[in-house]
Amino acid sequence: MFQPDRHWVTAQSATDPSVYQPDKELSVNIGDSATLQCCILEKEVGLMVWFKQPNRKKPQIIVTVFKSSGEAFHNGFQNSRFQIERSSNCFNMIILNIIQSDEAMYYCALTRPNIVFGDGTYLKIKGEHVTIVSETSKTALWNNSVVCEPTPHGNNTNSNTQHKSVISLGTALGLCALLIFCLTYYILRRRKRDKKNTSLEDSPGTRQEFEAESLNYAALQFSKRKAKAEKRKPGSSDECVYSDVKKTVRCNIDVS
Repeated sequence: MFQPDRHWVTAQSATDPSVYQPDKELSVNIGDSATLQCCILEKEVGLMVWFKQPNRKKPQIIVTVFKSSGEAFHNGFQNSRFQIERSSNCFNMIILNIIQSDEAMYYCALTRPNIVFGDGTYLKIKGEHVTIVSETSKTALWNNSVVCEPTPHGNNTNSNTQHKSVISLGTALGLCALLIFCLTYYILRRRKRDKKNTSLEDSPGTRQEFEAESLNYAALQFSKRKAKAEKRKPGSSDECVYSDVKKTVRCNIDVS
């Protein structure tokens, strides 16, 4: 069955230690140089090949190192930035003036006649960026073939931090939007209520009712005052008559 996420490579054994790559990962800055080591643990060395596997892409042949001497670069790697350094049974690859696109997995392989791969070296570029690399870390032998299953590899700390920051920012924006909506609704409702009250106060019917109530109140107060005044008049007349009579009596007594 065809599976697009797997790479099939013919090999003699899935755990063959013939090819040794001591560095699992190298971290470098842009502009620096890096040395990818590859040593053969056999006396007879055949054809050596260096592969590059960028993020979620097919492996590319960088260089073929011949048994006697010399090497041949392929696929656009024919430039002075890539060099081969021989030392006994080691065939190290040097990358000069590192650039961002150099970040990838690099595999050293031996052909005899089947291809035997090393564990690979991941070249990581330092800096604030998140990298997810398709790393061939799980292997299985099936019908004399190696099944390479890509597994995620990268900076999980930066990824988790960015994910939490995005969630916090989204929550804050949602709360701000809700607060703005509530304030807008409250202001519009209050303006509508004030406008309605003003309209009722300025209407002709309301004015007439207010004036009628004022007139009724004034008439009622006037009637009460008039009634009190009428009640007071008889009492005042009696007092005056009694005073006059009393005065007259006193005058008569003095004459006698």
